[in-house]
Amino acid sequence: ITRLATFPDYLLIQLKKFTIKEDWTPAKLDVAVEMPWEVDLGCLRGRGRQPDETLLPEATPETPAPVYNEELLSQLLSMGFPVEACKKSLYFTNNSGIEAASNWLMEHMTDWDFANKFEPPGSQPSGATANIPVDETSVEQITSMGFTSGQAVRALRSTEGDVGRALDWIFSHADQLDAEDLPVAPVQDRTLGCRDGPEKYKLVAFISHMGTSTMVGHYVCHILHEGRWVIFNDNKVALSENPPKDLGYLYLYERL
Repeated sequence: ITRLATFPDYLLIQLKKFTIKEDWTPAKLDVAVEMPWEVDLGCLRGRGRQPDETLLPEATPETPAPVYNEELLSQLLSMGFPVEACKKSLYFTNNSGIEAASNWLMEHMTDWDFANKFEPPGSQPSGATANIPVDETSVEQITSMGFTSGQAVRALRSTEGDVGRALDWIFSHADQLDAEDLPVAPVQDRTLGCRDGPEKYKLVAFISHMGTSTMVGHYVCHILHEGRWVIFNDNKVALSENPPKDLGYLYLYERL
């Protein structure tokens, strides 16, 4: 159950009495709902973690397995390239075509891990690369190309410190890195200006719809004023002896 940390001075409750029929025509639900004069919402108060409660572990999102174009992979293998290298070329060129993949292979044939088993960036458990040291010279090489030091460090940690692979990693994760580099507004203390108090409320006003459908009729309002209910109907104002609170559409409760 979602609970509330604070309770406002006023509660506004809407009853959805307008709907859509199966033939997509609007309709008004002609139902009466017995709303209370007073309500106690203390059961919805959130009080944080209790001594007898255990927090559930945070779910670690799984990185989806890469998808390789089987036709392109077969063509690359027929050229004599190692299968793991072919997978890398397709991954880092986004399966864009045989020419792009073969060019990638030719450019990276001298990489020390050219034929090593391919592990897509980000496939390691979260935090597994967070403390891997990186070579400052490699960071400088990447930052000299216009990338930030943070991007360089992350890319190097995700590619075992290889500058060439790190650059490929940056280009293949450009959208993700750009989103992470966007300026973030400072987090404000949400408790500032947030009023709180007892969880008990009383009904002080409600609006009801007069009419048989959504296309006709109009709204009237009942307001509790000095202990008496008053009805506001267009430019007419009068005392209401028996306010029809079970036929309301919008209800306003005030803290006791």
